Parts: sequence; structure tokens; C-alpha cells
Amino acid sequence: MTSVQKFLRQIQVPNSILQAPTNDCYYVFVATSGNYVGNYPPGYMALAPTNPTAVAGPMGSLVRDMGKTIKAPISLTGTAGFFREVQMITPVTVASATASTTFGVGFNSRGAQNLPSAGNVGDTGYGTYYIPIIIDGVIASDAAGTKATLPTSYLPLGGQM
Repeated sequence: MTSVQKFLRQIQVPNSILQAPTNDCYYVFVATSGNYVGNYPPGYMALAPTNPTAVAGPMGSLVRDMGKTIKAPISLTGTAGFFREVQMITPVTVASATASTTFGVGFNSRGAQNLPSAGNVGDTGYGTYYIPIIIDGVIASDAAGTKATLPTSYLPLGGQM
């Protein structure tokens, strides 16, 4: 490993696949105009119109920690909090060694979802969602003070912000 590579942090695969929470705690990011600065893009979170675990097969759903945390409110004028990016994985069986498979990634059969902003494709295709997390006692809320829905089961999400 060269000195240039020493600063890289990698998430170990066994630590990044977790049991998916079954409650409605999945958010999609709705972008707004403005400057993108680091991990804090302009925009807000909207509760996913469909709970992604509802499409799970007999093997259930997993989430893959994507290693990214962003800060955003859950409405245009709410209090910003932190969200961890995860990818929904629904394991599938493979018919044969040469069969084509997505390995449980993606929800192409669900098609486009009705999200708050026209043109926002949200999670369509890759199953990418954001789960609210608490950092330093802060949790996202909307203008009325309603807090983001946390997962019912604790997820040991690691990595950097």
C-alpha cells in the first residue's frame, strides 16, 4: 500500500449488509437548486411513497450501508438532521450457473414512483434510500416539529460522515 492509499477507508462487506428495518423509515432525497457543498447537497427528504420491505420475497430484505451520510430536513423549511444512505437488497435464487440475475439489487418491476418533485426518479432502479440517524442528539424534523421516523431496530451503521 502506498502512502497515497493509506488515507482510504473501506467498509468491510460483512459489516455493511444488515437486516432491513420493516417500519416506514425510508426516505428519498428531493433535490433543490443551489450549491452542492461536501456531504450537504441542497434539498430535503421525503418519506418513500412505498415501504421497500413490502416487496420482499420469502427470504426477506437486507440493506447495504453505502457509506454516505448527508444532512437535510424532512421538508423544505424544517430542521436539518442526518440520514445514512442504504441500498435495499432482496435476495433472489439463481436458476443456474449461467442464468441472468440482479442478485436482489434493484426494483425495476416497481416502475416510477410518485415523488414530490417532477422529474425526480428517487429510488427507481437501484433501491437507494436514506434512513434517519441521530448524531449529537440531532434528528431531522419538518416545519411543524414532526420528527423523522427512526428505524424500529438499531442498525450499527459505520463509516465516515
